Amino acid sequence: MVSYLKSIFLILFFACFGQQYFAQKITPFSSWDAHDLRKANSAKDSKDLSFQEKKVIFYINLARMDGELFSKTYLKDYMDDVRIPKNKYYRSLITMLKEQETMEPLEPKDDLIAEAIKHSKEMGRTGKKGHRSSDSKSFAERMEKFKSDYNKIKESNQYGFPDALSIVVDLLIDDDQESLRHRKMLLDAELKYIGVGIRNHKKFRINTSVLLAN
Repeated sequence: MVSYLKSIFLILFFACFGQQYFAQKITPFSSWDAHDLRKANSAKDSKDLSFQEKKVIFYINLARMDGELFSKTYLKDYMDDVRIPKNKYYRSLITMLKEQETMEPLEPKDDLIAEAIKHSKEMGRTGKKGHRSSDSKSFAERMEKFKSDYNKIKESNQYGFPDALSIVVDLLIDDDQESLRHRKMLLDAELKYIGVGIRNHKKFRINTSVLLAN
């Protein structure tokens, strides 16, 4: 069902919205403080990230900094436009965002960005999904090189959506994931650093890798 909805969304997206859709979704809501919006845009000076990759970090930060306000603004606006069914996963997200404590924005890290971009490139080129590299290294093996720099690293991958808000909302709702592992990762207060990579995919057109660490 989720894959079907994504396919319909992509067809409508490219046929009807294009760049106007992007422009609509980056317009700040007046209810957000300008200072908080600047803080959330923590990746603005990164030379290695694309516009959409920076916006993924921006929207994740907003959800972490003020979950309730995020749910009433960007999330509500998105759900109203795309008309995704507001099922139990969506309802549990609203509850979680309302109850969570305020967190500081995530800080982009060059090494995490490079790894996220590398993984999204590999998955896109091979047409695969998951956390295993193209040369069959497990996630733990891939992260071995970071063990002296970070205490904990987690990864979420998303497939099929081309724009930042869709990517973030999909990971936050975590439809059909009873463990809610993607959502819990993005809203984990212990994680402080982030890397994002968005690249073309042989099968799903677009794929995104998000790494968070502390």
